[in-house]
Amino acid sequence: MSTKNPNSIDGDSTEQVITWRVWPPRRRPLLSVTVAVFVVVLTAAVAAMYSSPFYPLLTAVVLIAAISAHYAPMRFTLDSEGITVASLWGARKKLWSNLKTYWPNGEDGVAVSSSECRNLLTSARDLYLYLDDNRSEVLEHLSCYLSPAKKDENA
Repeated sequence: MSTKNPNSIDGDSTEQVITWRVWPPRRRPLLSVTVAVFVVVLTAAVAAMYSSPFYPLLTAVVLIAAISAHYAPMRFTLDSEGITVASLWGARKKLWSNLKTYWPNGEDGVAVSSSECRNLLTSARDLYLYLDDNRSEVLEHLSCYLSPAKKDENA
């Protein structure tokens, strides 16, 4: 079993595989600290309002569950089958045959969609790939399987 650099492209085999890891709090530390402080303050406020420990505990659990994806490290893999996004909470795999287009979002990431138009419904089904220092490699790999998003004609 071979081990690979987590930010490497496997060019030795016939199949190109790109794998990288991202930890969102490292990318936006001020936001991460602010949100964590907000959760603590809100939980403390609920504890001050209610004498029972049930409501503050419920508040903390719900808020932590809602923001936990931001604090978990993620691993992204692009291979000949599709895209896999894995975190502490599980993995999501989308096959190339179920995807149609991608939208680069500056240097931060790329949204990959099963629809050619973006709206709120498709955003829930889309995958968002946070980029590291591999933007050109990821976009090149995506362009082999998907079409880039068409420019909005109304803009």
